[in-house]
Amino acid sequence: MKLSDITVEVRDKSLTRRGLIRPEELSMTLTDNFNNIGSWSLTLAAENPLADVLRQPGAGIIVTGPTDVLMSGPMVKAEFAATQDDPGGSISFDGVSDTVILADTLAFPDPTNPDGDSQTLAHDVRQGKAEDVMHAFVMANIGPTAPAERRKTALIDSPSQHRGPDVTKSARFPVLGNLLAETALLGSLGFRVIQRGTNLVFETYAITDRTNLIRLDVANGTLSGQRVAISPPGVTRAIVAGQGQMTDRQFLEVDTDESIAAEAAWGRRIESFIDQRQTADWTELQQAGDQAMADSGFTAVNVQVVPMEDGAMRYGIDWGLGDKVTVIVEGQELTSNATGVVMKADADGFKVGVLLGDPSGFDANAALSKRVTNTETRVSQLERASDSGGATITDNEMMSIMGGW
Repeated sequence: MKLSDITVEVRDKSLTRRGLIRPEELSMTLTDNFNNIGSWSLTLAAENPLADVLRQPGAGIIVTGPTDVLMSGPMVKAEFAATQDDPGGSISFDGVSDTVILADTLAFPDPTNPDGDSQTLAHDVRQGKAEDVMHAFVMANIGPTAPAERRKTALIDSPSQHRGPDVTKSARFPVLGNLLAETALLGSLGFRVIQRGTNLVFETYAITDRTNLIRLDVANGTLSGQRVAISPPGVTRAIVAGQGQMTDRQFLEVDTDESIAAEAAWGRRIESFIDQRQTADWTELQQAGDQAMADSGFTAVNVQVVPMEDGAMRYGIDWGLGDKVTVIVEGQELTSNATGVVMKADADGFKVGVLLGDPSGFDANAALSKRVTNTETRVSQLERASDSGGATITDNEMMSIMGGW
Protein backbone atom coordinates (compact mmCIF):
# COMPACT_ATOMS: atom_id res chain seq x y z
CA MET A 1 0.00 0.00 0.00
CA LYS A 2 0.97 3.61 -0.57
CA LEU A 3 0.03 6.72 1.37
CA SER A 4 -2.32 7.68 -1.46
CA ASP A 5 -4.22 4.42 -0.84
CA ILE A 6 -5.16 5.47 2.70
CA THR A 7 -7.95 7.77 3.86
CA VAL A 8 -8.42 8.80 7.49
CA GLU A 9 -11.76 10.26 8.58
CA VAL A 10 -12.72 11.74 11.94
CA ARG A 11 -16.07 10.75 13.40
CA ASP A 12 -18.01 12.09 16.36
CA LYS A 13 -19.71 10.19 19.17
CA SER A 14 -22.76 9.44 16.99
CA LEU A 15 -20.44 7.79 14.39
CA THR A 16 -21.08 10.65 11.98
CA ARG A 17 -18.13 11.40 9.70
CA ARG A 18 -17.04 14.99 10.32
CA GLY A 19 -14.08 15.37 7.97
CA LEU A 20 -11.07 13.93 6.19
CA ILE A 21 -7.48 14.42 7.34
CA ARG A 22 -5.38 15.55 4.40
CA PRO A 23 -2.45 13.24 3.51
CA GLU A 24 0.11 16.03 4.06
CA GLU A 25 -1.21 16.46 7.63
CA LEU A 26 -1.12 12.76 8.43
CA SER A 27 1.12 11.46 11.21
CA MET A 28 -0.41 8.16 12.33
CA THR A 29 0.48 4.68 13.57
CA LEU A 30 -1.92 1.72 13.55
CA THR A 31 -1.30 -1.53 15.43
CA ASP A 32 -3.77 -4.30 14.70
CA ASN A 33 -3.89 -7.78 16.23
CA PHE A 34 -5.59 -10.91 15.00
CA ASN A 35 -8.71 -11.63 17.10
CA ASN A 36 -7.72 -8.96 19.58
CA ILE A 37 -7.89 -5.22 20.19
CA GLY A 38 -6.01 -2.88 17.90
CA SER A 39 -4.69 0.58 18.72
CA TRP A 40 -3.90 3.81 16.91
CA SER A 41 -2.11 7.09 17.51
CA LEU A 42 -2.47 10.32 15.59
CA THR A 43 -1.07 13.85 15.89
CA LEU A 44 -2.84 16.97 14.60
CA ALA A 45 -2.00 20.65 14.80
CA ALA A 46 -4.08 22.31 17.49
CA GLU A 47 -5.58 24.73 14.98
CA ASN A 48 -6.87 21.91 12.78
CA PRO A 49 -10.69 22.07 13.05
CA LEU A 50 -10.87 18.26 13.24
CA ALA A 51 -8.73 18.33 16.38
CA ASP A 52 -11.59 19.89 18.34
CA VAL A 53 -13.93 17.17 17.07
CA LEU A 54 -11.57 14.32 17.85
CA ARG A 55 -10.78 15.47 21.39
CA GLN A 56 -14.44 15.11 22.43
CA PRO A 57 -15.29 11.94 24.44
CA GLY A 58 -16.67 9.22 22.16
CA ALA A 59 -15.09 10.62 18.98
CA GLY A 60 -12.82 8.45 16.85
CA ILE A 61 -11.41 7.71 13.42
CA ILE A 62 -12.10 5.47 10.41
CA VAL A 63 -9.09 4.33 8.38
CA THR A 64 -9.80 2.94 4.92
CA GLY A 65 -7.31 1.18 2.66
CA PRO A 66 -7.36 0.39 -1.05
CA THR A 67 -9.91 -2.43 -0.72
CA ASP A 68 -11.62 -2.17 2.68
CA VAL A 69 -11.76 -0.47 6.07
CA LEU A 70 -8.51 -1.20 7.90
CA MET A 71 -9.58 -0.05 11.36
CA SER A 72 -12.07 2.16 13.12
CA GLY A 73 -12.29 3.03 16.75
CA PRO A 74 -12.69 5.59 19.54
CA MET A 75 -10.21 8.03 21.00
CA VAL A 76 -9.12 7.20 24.57
CA LYS A 77 -6.56 9.94 25.24
CA ALA A 78 -5.90 13.46 23.96
CA GLU A 79 -2.77 15.34 25.02
CA PHE A 80 -1.92 18.95 24.10
CA ALA A 81 1.71 20.08 23.85
CA ALA A 82 3.35 23.35 22.78
CA THR A 83 6.96 24.44 22.42
CA GLN A 84 8.79 27.64 21.50
CA ASP A 85 9.25 26.21 18.02
CA ASP A 86 5.53 25.39 17.82
CA PRO A 87 3.71 27.89 20.05
CA GLY A 88 0.34 26.96 18.53
CA GLY A 89 0.86 23.46 19.76
CA SER A 90 -0.32 20.06 18.64
CA ILE A 91 -2.61 17.39 20.04
CA SER A 92 -1.57 13.75 20.24
CA PHE A 93 -4.44 11.31 20.20
CA ASP A 94 -4.42 7.67 21.27
CA GLY A 95 -7.24 5.29 20.47
CA VAL A 96 -8.28 1.68 20.17
CA SER A 97 -10.17 -0.33 17.59
CA ASP A 98 -13.93 -0.78 17.83
CA THR A 99 -13.25 -4.42 18.72
CA VAL A 100 -12.67 -3.03 22.23
CA ILE A 101 -16.40 -3.33 22.88
CA LEU A 102 -15.88 -7.10 23.07
CA ALA A 103 -13.34 -6.54 25.85
CA ASP A 104 -15.69 -4.15 27.64
CA THR A 105 -18.39 -6.81 27.89
CA LEU A 106 -18.95 -9.93 29.99
CA ALA A 107 -20.98 -12.84 28.66
CA PHE A 108 -23.77 -13.18 31.23
CA PRO A 109 -25.14 -16.58 32.33
CA ASP A 110 -28.58 -15.22 31.44
CA PRO A 111 -28.07 -12.45 28.86
CA THR A 112 -31.81 -11.72 28.81
CA ASN A 113 -31.39 -10.35 32.34
CA PRO A 114 -29.34 -7.11 32.30
CA ASP A 115 -28.72 -7.12 36.07
CA GLY A 116 -25.46 -8.77 37.05
CA ASP A 117 -26.53 -9.22 40.66
CA SER A 118 -29.69 -11.22 39.94
CA GLN A 119 -28.54 -13.89 37.50
CA THR A 120 -30.55 -17.06 38.12
CA LEU A 121 -28.96 -19.31 35.48
CA ALA A 122 -25.66 -21.08 36.06
CA HIS A 123 -24.44 -20.81 32.46
CA ASP A 124 -25.47 -19.63 29.02
CA VAL A 125 -24.90 -22.82 26.99
CA ARG A 126 -24.89 -22.55 23.20
CA GLN A 127 -24.33 -25.25 20.60
CA GLY A 128 -23.84 -25.24 16.85
CA LYS A 129 -21.26 -24.33 14.25
CA ALA A 130 -18.43 -22.30 15.77
CA GLU A 131 -19.24 -19.21 13.71
CA ASP A 132 -22.94 -19.37 14.59
CA VAL A 133 -22.13 -19.68 18.30
CA MET A 134 -19.85 -16.63 18.15
CA HIS A 135 -22.53 -14.47 16.53
CA ALA A 136 -25.14 -15.74 18.99
CA PHE A 137 -23.10 -14.76 22.06
CA VAL A 138 -22.42 -11.26 20.70
CA MET A 139 -26.00 -10.56 19.67
CA ALA A 140 -27.45 -11.92 22.92
CA ASN A 141 -25.20 -9.77 25.11
CA ILE A 142 -24.75 -6.47 23.23
CA GLY A 143 -26.55 -6.78 19.88
CA PRO A 144 -29.99 -5.52 18.81
CA THR A 145 -31.68 -8.44 20.60
CA ALA A 146 -29.93 -7.77 23.93
CA PRO A 147 -31.68 -5.91 26.77
CA ALA A 148 -31.68 -2.16 26.17
CA GLU A 149 -29.42 -1.51 29.18
CA ARG A 150 -26.57 -3.59 27.69
CA ARG A 151 -27.21 -2.99 24.00
CA LYS A 152 -24.31 -1.34 22.14
CA THR A 153 -25.62 1.60 20.15
CA ALA A 154 -25.47 1.12 16.38
CA LEU A 155 -24.04 -2.43 16.62
CA ILE A 156 -25.42 -4.82 14.01
CA ASP A 157 -24.58 -8.34 12.92
CA SER A 158 -23.04 -9.51 9.66
CA PRO A 159 -24.31 -12.80 8.22
CA SER A 160 -22.78 -15.99 9.56
CA GLN A 161 -21.58 -18.46 6.94
CA HIS A 162 -22.02 -21.37 9.39
CA ARG A 163 -18.32 -22.21 9.28
CA GLY A 164 -16.27 -24.27 11.72
CA PRO A 165 -16.93 -27.49 13.62
CA ASP A 166 -19.89 -28.18 15.89
CA VAL A 167 -19.06 -26.78 19.34
CA THR A 168 -20.63 -26.39 22.76
CA LYS A 169 -19.66 -23.32 24.79
CA SER A 170 -20.75 -22.35 28.30
CA ALA A 171 -20.56 -18.75 29.48
CA ARG A 172 -20.54 -17.55 33.07
CA PHE A 173 -19.16 -14.00 33.11
CA PRO A 174 -16.10 -14.49 30.87
CA VAL A 175 -14.85 -11.51 28.90
CA LEU A 176 -16.80 -11.74 25.66
CA GLY A 177 -13.65 -11.24 23.59
CA ASN A 178 -11.94 -14.16 25.35
CA LEU A 179 -14.91 -16.39 24.71
CA LEU A 180 -14.94 -15.48 21.03
CA ALA A 181 -11.18 -15.97 20.65
CA GLU A 182 -11.42 -19.48 22.14
CA THR A 183 -14.27 -20.40 19.83
CA ALA A 184 -12.64 -18.85 16.77
CA LEU A 185 -9.51 -20.91 17.39
CA LEU A 186 -11.52 -24.11 17.05
CA GLY A 187 -12.93 -23.03 13.70
CA SER A 188 -9.91 -21.26 12.16
CA LEU A 189 -11.92 -18.05 12.15
CA GLY A 190 -11.19 -14.39 12.56
CA PHE A 191 -13.44 -11.65 13.93
CA ARG A 192 -13.53 -7.89 14.41
CA VAL A 193 -15.86 -4.93 14.95
CA ILE A 194 -15.64 -2.25 12.26
CA GLN A 195 -17.63 0.83 11.26
CA ARG A 196 -19.50 0.57 7.97
CA GLY A 197 -21.76 3.45 7.07
CA THR A 198 -23.34 4.64 10.30
CA ASN A 199 -23.19 1.27 12.03
CA LEU A 200 -20.68 -0.82 13.92
CA VAL A 201 -20.64 -4.33 12.46
CA PHE A 202 -19.52 -7.55 14.13
CA GLU A 203 -17.81 -9.56 11.39
CA THR A 204 -16.33 -13.03 11.17
CA TYR A 205 -14.19 -14.48 8.41
CA ALA A 206 -12.31 -17.66 7.59
CA ILE A 207 -8.54 -17.80 7.80
CA THR A 208 -7.17 -18.24 4.30
CA ASP A 209 -4.25 -20.55 3.56
CA ARG A 210 -2.12 -18.59 1.09
CA THR A 211 1.10 -20.53 1.62
CA ASN A 212 1.29 -21.53 -2.06
CA LEU A 213 0.68 -17.98 -3.27
CA ILE A 214 2.41 -15.75 -0.72
CA ARG A 215 6.09 -16.64 -0.38
CA LEU A 216 7.97 -13.93 1.45
CA ASP A 217 11.75 -13.80 1.12
CA VAL A 218 14.44 -11.16 1.35
CA ALA A 219 16.15 -12.81 -1.63
CA ASN A 220 13.17 -12.51 -3.99
CA GLY A 221 12.53 -8.86 -3.18
CA THR A 222 9.26 -9.29 -1.30
CA LEU A 223 10.81 -8.42 2.08
CA SER A 224 13.19 -5.64 3.04
CA GLY A 225 13.92 -7.35 6.36
CA GLN A 226 12.96 -10.22 8.63
CA ARG A 227 13.55 -11.61 12.09
CA VAL A 228 12.75 -15.23 12.94
CA ALA A 229 12.59 -17.26 16.15
CA ILE A 230 11.74 -20.93 16.64
CA SER A 231 10.72 -21.96 20.15
CA PRO A 232 9.40 -25.06 21.98
CA PRO A 233 5.69 -25.74 22.48
CA GLY A 234 3.82 -24.25 25.40
CA VAL A 235 2.12 -27.57 26.15
CA THR A 236 2.31 -31.10 24.77
CA ARG A 237 -0.26 -32.80 27.02
CA ALA A 238 -3.27 -31.03 28.50
CA ILE A 239 -4.97 -32.50 31.57
CA VAL A 240 -8.54 -31.18 31.51
CA ALA A 241 -10.51 -31.43 34.76
CA GLY A 242 -14.31 -31.33 34.77
CA GLN A 243 -16.75 -31.72 37.62
CA GLY A 244 -16.58 -33.97 40.67
CA GLN A 245 -14.38 -34.22 43.76
CA MET A 246 -11.12 -36.05 44.39
CA THR A 247 -11.08 -39.46 42.72
CA ASP A 248 -14.60 -38.92 41.36
CA ARG A 249 -13.55 -35.87 39.37
CA GLN A 250 -13.61 -36.06 35.57
CA PHE A 251 -10.18 -35.99 33.91
CA LEU A 252 -9.30 -36.03 30.23
CA GLU A 253 -5.79 -35.99 28.75
CA VAL A 254 -5.57 -34.31 25.36
CA ASP A 255 -2.65 -34.30 22.94
CA THR A 256 -2.16 -34.23 19.18
CA ASP A 257 0.24 -35.79 16.69
CA GLU A 258 1.86 -32.37 16.36
CA SER A 259 2.31 -31.91 20.11
CA ILE A 260 3.80 -35.39 20.50
CA ALA A 261 6.18 -34.72 17.60
CA ALA A 262 7.25 -31.45 19.23
CA GLU A 263 7.69 -33.27 22.52
CA ALA A 264 10.07 -35.73 20.86
CA ALA A 265 11.93 -33.02 18.95
CA TRP A 266 12.60 -30.86 22.02
CA GLY A 267 12.94 -33.73 24.52
CA ARG A 268 10.40 -32.12 26.82
CA ARG A 269 7.05 -33.43 28.02
CA ILE A 270 5.17 -30.23 28.86
CA GLU A 271 1.99 -30.74 30.86
CA SER A 272 -0.74 -28.23 31.62
CA PHE A 273 -3.74 -28.47 33.98
CA ILE A 274 -6.95 -26.91 32.63
CA ASP A 275 -9.72 -26.36 35.18
CA GLN A 276 -13.16 -26.78 33.58
CA ARG A 277 -15.19 -27.42 36.71
CA GLN A 278 -18.10 -25.47 35.23
CA THR A 279 -19.04 -28.37 32.94
CA ALA A 280 -19.57 -32.13 33.02
CA ASP A 281 -19.89 -32.33 29.23
CA TRP A 282 -17.08 -34.45 27.79
CA THR A 283 -17.38 -32.59 24.50
CA GLU A 284 -16.62 -29.29 26.23
CA LEU A 285 -13.70 -30.87 28.08
CA GLN A 286 -12.29 -32.11 24.78
CA GLN A 287 -12.75 -28.64 23.27
CA ALA A 288 -10.81 -27.05 26.13
CA GLY A 289 -7.94 -29.43 25.47
CA ASP A 290 -8.16 -28.82 21.72
CA GLN A 291 -7.97 -25.06 22.33
CA ALA A 292 -4.77 -25.50 24.36
CA MET A 293 -3.27 -27.62 21.59
CA ALA A 294 -4.28 -25.14 18.89
CA ASP A 295 -2.85 -22.26 20.90
CA SER A 296 0.57 -23.65 21.83
CA GLY A 297 0.78 -27.42 21.30
CA PHE A 298 3.44 -27.24 18.58
CA THR A 299 6.91 -25.98 17.76
CA ALA A 300 6.32 -22.25 17.39
CA VAL A 301 7.59 -20.33 14.39
CA ASN A 302 7.65 -16.61 15.12
CA VAL A 303 8.53 -14.17 12.37
CA GLN A 304 8.65 -10.38 12.19
CA VAL A 305 8.86 -9.05 8.65
CA VAL A 306 8.75 -5.77 6.76
CA PRO A 307 7.28 -6.28 3.26
CA MET A 308 8.65 -4.22 0.38
CA GLU A 309 6.37 -1.27 -0.32
CA ASP A 310 6.26 -2.00 -4.05
CA GLY A 311 6.47 -5.79 -3.84
CA ALA A 312 4.27 -8.13 -5.84
CA MET A 313 2.80 -9.68 -2.68
CA ARG A 314 1.12 -6.67 -1.10
CA TYR A 315 -0.14 -6.76 2.48
CA GLY A 316 -3.75 -5.63 2.70
CA ILE A 317 -4.40 -6.48 -0.94
CA ASP A 318 -2.97 -9.94 -1.68
CA TRP A 319 -2.95 -11.16 1.94
CA GLY A 320 -4.08 -9.91 5.30
CA LEU A 321 -4.40 -10.40 9.04
CA GLY A 322 -4.99 -14.04 9.98
CA ASP A 323 -3.87 -15.48 6.63
CA LYS A 324 -1.34 -18.30 6.58
CA VAL A 325 1.71 -17.54 4.45
CA THR A 326 5.16 -18.92 3.66
CA VAL A 327 8.39 -17.23 4.72
CA ILE A 328 11.75 -18.39 3.35
CA VAL A 329 14.45 -18.38 6.02
CA GLU A 330 17.97 -19.62 5.25
CA GLY A 331 16.61 -21.80 2.47
CA GLN A 332 13.89 -23.32 4.69
CA GLU A 333 10.19 -22.82 4.15
CA LEU A 334 8.35 -21.77 7.30
CA THR A 335 4.59 -21.31 7.41
CA SER A 336 2.72 -19.19 9.91
CA ASN A 337 -0.33 -16.96 10.34
CA ALA A 338 -0.22 -13.18 10.28
CA THR A 339 -1.09 -12.30 13.88
CA GLY A 340 -0.24 -8.62 14.02
CA VAL A 341 0.54 -5.60 11.88
CA VAL A 342 1.98 -2.14 12.46
CA MET A 343 1.32 0.56 9.85
CA LYS A 344 2.90 4.03 9.86
CA ALA A 345 1.75 6.93 7.70
CA ASP A 346 3.58 10.25 7.77
CA ALA A 347 5.53 12.69 5.59
CA ASP A 348 8.01 9.91 4.77
CA GLY A 349 5.28 7.76 3.24
CA PHE A 350 3.52 4.58 4.30
CA LYS A 351 5.29 1.59 5.89
CA VAL A 352 4.05 -1.81 7.07
CA GLY A 353 5.55 -4.31 9.53
CA VAL A 354 3.91 -7.71 10.05
CA LEU A 355 4.18 -10.28 12.83
CA LEU A 356 3.72 -13.93 11.90
CA GLY A 357 3.12 -16.53 14.58
CA ASP A 358 3.11 -16.11 18.36
CA PRO A 359 4.36 -12.71 19.55
CA SER A 360 5.53 -14.16 22.89
CA GLY A 361 8.36 -15.94 21.06
CA PHE A 362 10.43 -12.77 20.63
CA ASP A 363 11.09 -11.08 23.93
CA ALA A 364 10.44 -11.43 27.62
CA ASN A 365 8.22 -8.35 27.78
CA ALA A 366 5.86 -9.74 25.14
CA ALA A 367 5.80 -13.13 26.88
CA LEU A 368 4.99 -11.50 30.23
CA SER A 369 2.25 -9.41 28.62
CA LYS A 370 0.69 -12.55 27.19
CA ARG A 371 0.79 -14.32 30.57
CA VAL A 372 -0.98 -11.54 32.45
CA THR A 373 -3.30 -10.85 29.49
CA ASN A 374 -3.20 -7.10 29.86
CA THR A 375 -3.97 -4.62 27.13
CA GLU A 376 -1.10 -2.19 27.61
CA THR A 377 0.51 -1.20 24.35
CA ARG A 378 4.29 -1.25 24.20
CA VAL A 379 6.30 1.02 21.94
CA SER A 380 6.28 -0.07 18.30
CA GLN A 381 8.75 1.30 15.79
CA LEU A 382 9.67 0.70 12.17
CA GLU A 383 12.86 2.13 10.77
CA ARG A 384 12.69 4.87 8.16
CA ALA A 385 12.55 3.85 4.52
CA SER A 386 15.85 2.64 3.11
CA ASP A 387 17.36 3.56 -0.23
CA SER A 388 15.88 0.35 -1.67
CA GLY A 389 12.38 1.78 -1.30
CA GLY A 390 11.32 -0.35 1.66
CA ALA A 391 11.74 -0.22 5.41
CA THR A 392 14.57 -2.03 7.15
CA ILE A 393 14.50 -3.50 10.60
CA THR A 394 16.91 -3.95 13.45
CA ASP A 395 16.63 -5.82 16.74
CA ASN A 396 15.95 -2.57 18.61
CA GLU A 397 13.43 -1.24 16.12
CA MET A 398 11.18 -4.27 15.62
CA MET A 399 7.57 -3.78 16.47
CA SER A 400 6.01 -5.07 19.67
CA ILE A 401 2.43 -6.36 19.62
CA MET A 402 -0.19 -5.66 22.27
CA GLY A 403 -0.98 -8.27 24.90
CA GLY A 404 -4.10 -10.39 25.35
CA TRP A 405 -7.67 -9.51 26.11
